[in-house]
Amino acid sequence: MTENSNAKAGSAGKGTWLMIIGVLLMSITSQAANYGNNLVLPSKLEYFNITDLYSLFATLSGMGMMISLPLVGMLSGKFGVKRVALSGMILQFVIRFILMYVPNAALFAVLWVLMGIASGLYISAPFTIMATLVPREKVPKFYGYIATASAIGSLVGPGLTGAVIDAVSPNAGLIIYGIFAIIPLLTLGVLYPNRKKENADKSFDFAGIFLLVVFVCCIILWLCMAGSYFELASVPGIVLPVAAVLALILLIKTELKVKNPSVPIHMFHKKRFRAAFSVQALMVAYSTCITAYAVNYVVYYMQGSSFQSSTVTMPQTIVQAIVGMFVGTIIGKQFKKRFRPLALLALALYIIALIILSTLQPDSSMIVIYVATAIGGISQALTQSLNAPFFQSELQPEEIAPAQGMFQFSSTGGASIFGAVCGAFINFGATFNDVFLLGAAFVGAALVIAIFTFRFPKEEMNA
Repeated sequence: MTENSNAKAGSAGKGTWLMIIGVLLMSITSQAANYGNNLVLPSKLEYFNITDLYSLFATLSGMGMMISLPLVGMLSGKFGVKRVALSGMILQFVIRFILMYVPNAALFAVLWVLMGIASGLYISAPFTIMATLVPREKVPKFYGYIATASAIGSLVGPGLTGAVIDAVSPNAGLIIYGIFAIIPLLTLGVLYPNRKKENADKSFDFAGIFLLVVFVCCIILWLCMAGSYFELASVPGIVLPVAAVLALILLIKTELKVKNPSVPIHMFHKKRFRAAFSVQALMVAYSTCITAYAVNYVVYYMQGSSFQSSTVTMPQTIVQAIVGMFVGTIIGKQFKKRFRPLALLALALYIIALIILSTLQPDSSMIVIYVATAIGGISQALTQSLNAPFFQSELQPEEIAPAQGMFQFSSTGGASIFGAVCGAFINFGATFNDVFLLGAAFVGAALVIAIFTFRFPKEEMNA
């Protein structure tokens, strides 16, 4: 069966709904695993006596995801969306199981990167698979459900992981998320057809893969280590960014010439995808500000407890889960007319939330933070329901998988770059309040781009 065959929700009765449940639980699985990483990592680094390398290790999993996400489309075309997604889930669990018994830090670092690569193979799959299970006009509604599932995963996952770490061990915390993966593996493994591209070229674009790895590794290592592990004017401080730029230039030239590229650079010819990618890469500044700097503000400036810092994202997650349940239905009824105002509203709310956070003082109430993150939760639900259907509206079914992988890449890459900029910002004397304003500026740039690009032609609006 090919990507061109589009199953309709309800046409397969209970089977379709079982697959939809599997898709939602797959989203919960990925969020529970990724959010749980932050709880397990400190204990493992302490075991290896390398706690001073936390900031580096915290980026390794994301670096792995940046490598695999652009490759998802090519792999899905050759082997099928189902096989790639389920292989990623299984591989991630196997790697995490091996991580329980790794004897040295070097092997642990390699496996931590591989774990990120495995995660990248299926993190965008819920959006890709859901688009084949429901009619196009219902996609925003079900993407709203994915937003809710993501919120549940990011809320339940860390809580469950933390409880297991306290009650059993950090090693057990590595694999406990796997209970969410059982149903997706069964329902999608048995019921979902393996959709792949017709007449897919069996050859591999190894040059593209190599250049992608060089680019991602050089840029991430430079952004994360420059100024801390080596000076900007040192040999690695100069060689890494130069190598990254050269690799990127060669990657673009190579992938535009190859018939079946590993990295779908050609997606940037699509105006709506280009717009959504740019906006996504900038607006993830909000998420970075919340998960990194708002949490740390409570600890370092407000002298709050670990429990208080852990509650920072709860209002956002709860609001996202609630709004996600019905926002897709509201949007889906007249998506082309409602998309633009709601997309701009979401970005404006992000900015308001970050400006509120920029007013924090050491004696501020936690309620101020809760209000800000709750506002951000509305935006989280809106953007997850809006942006993907927008760029998918100009794609063919077989283009959805590569586009979705690249779109997810914009989030990971954007967050990594913004995080590095924040680190440099703070090194020059900026405060966390300044970081929140910097995040608002990034999202403001996304809003400007969206104002000029987030629109449907009049002929489509009136159709």
